[in-house]
Amino acid sequence: MIEPESKTEQYNQRINTWNGIFKAMALRLVNPFLGINLIRLGAPNLYLGILDAVPSIAGGLVALLGTPWLSRRKSPNQTTMYLFVVARAFYLVFAAIDVAAKGPGIAATWLLLAIVAMDMPAALATLSWQSLTTQMFSARNRVTAVMWRQWGMNLVGLVTVIIGGIAISTDPSVHGYIILYTVAAVFGFVEVAIYRRFRISGVPPVVAGNWAEAVPRLMKLTQFRRFVFSGILFYFGWLMLWPVSLRYQVSDVHATNGWMAIFSATNAICTMIALPLWRKVSQKVPPGQLLALAALLMAVTPLIYAFSPSLTGIVWANVTGGMAGAGLNLLLFVRLMEVVPENDRLLAVGANTAMTGLAGAAGALSGVGLLAFGPVALPAMLSTILRIGGAGLFLWSFRVPGRRWLGRQMSS
Repeated sequence: MIEPESKTEQYNQRINTWNGIFKAMALRLVNPFLGINLIRLGAPNLYLGILDAVPSIAGGLVALLGTPWLSRRKSPNQTTMYLFVVARAFYLVFAAIDVAAKGPGIAATWLLLAIVAMDMPAALATLSWQSLTTQMFSARNRVTAVMWRQWGMNLVGLVTVIIGGIAISTDPSVHGYIILYTVAAVFGFVEVAIYRRFRISGVPPVVAGNWAEAVPRLMKLTQFRRFVFSGILFYFGWLMLWPVSLRYQVSDVHATNGWMAIFSATNAICTMIALPLWRKVSQKVPPGQLLALAALLMAVTPLIYAFSPSLTGIVWANVTGGMAGAGLNLLLFVRLMEVVPENDRLLAVGANTAMTGLAGAAGALSGVGLLAFGPVALPAMLSTILRIGGAGLFLWSFRVPGRRWLGRQMSS
């Protein structure tokens, strides 16, 4: 495996943190308010399901269709940079749609289509970036690098979303959204400028550029195969709640932009508190086992929604989601990097992204569909059950022959 020198790795950790900070500033000015802007423009329930499903669908389709193409790029790092530029430029497209909006309905459709288009290059860039991290950070420091990036993103993202929430509440008209999208684009371009400063160690390994050759090799790897199967079930149950909770927040308890900012801020604060704790525990307990625990704790959030919470109750759902989600997002990435093979790294990451992405999209659309047959409690309870099942499978994916609890090798 190609790993960087110590000085290069320390440099990359600093760049990684700053890159994440500006990424968070851009995302936090857009993502928390996209759903409510769609509703303002007259979007039906189906659009909200698509909004939450689109990143997963884009990730899945791009991984299937784009990974072989990406694996043949002579300069994957430069290709990744260009893809990020295209993705961040779509924030200006969002602003243009709001400028041109003539009334509800049509504008919502155009905005949704723009979101779909944006998520394609964004998903491929993220996939490529993930595969390159093994050349930026050694296995022993990967958890630390990812943790500090996420911690910085949540800290700055917290301040940004509060400012954005206040700004959009002060001016909830089209002008407020145009300003948010434009400023987000500027931050996004700064993010890409910082990304250019990463130092990539060595030359990426040669990989087979097609699925026909790679899939049989990948399916022979027990831990990778089990990890992907576990992720499929968990992502289905995880994303099932997303559009349901958004519709409930806006339509049932009438959350304003200010409340949406409070929800995001609560989640960010709890994530910042939890991240160092997850990192500390990961030094003693293998990531595979901790991932199962984090996934199990994620089942608490939909359980809260099952009891139709008030605005205050939703704040508590973001407390549990932030604490458990901190460990989940950290450990999903770290564990994935443990189970992917070096020679097929990009294609392995792509295969995982494709399968979990499509499963997550199906879960989000299923959650919206279930609202036609019952209250929020129906998809919320099903999401709880599926998340618990996914947690059990993550533990199963780690417990391969030769291991005992707490990761010690079985004595002979």
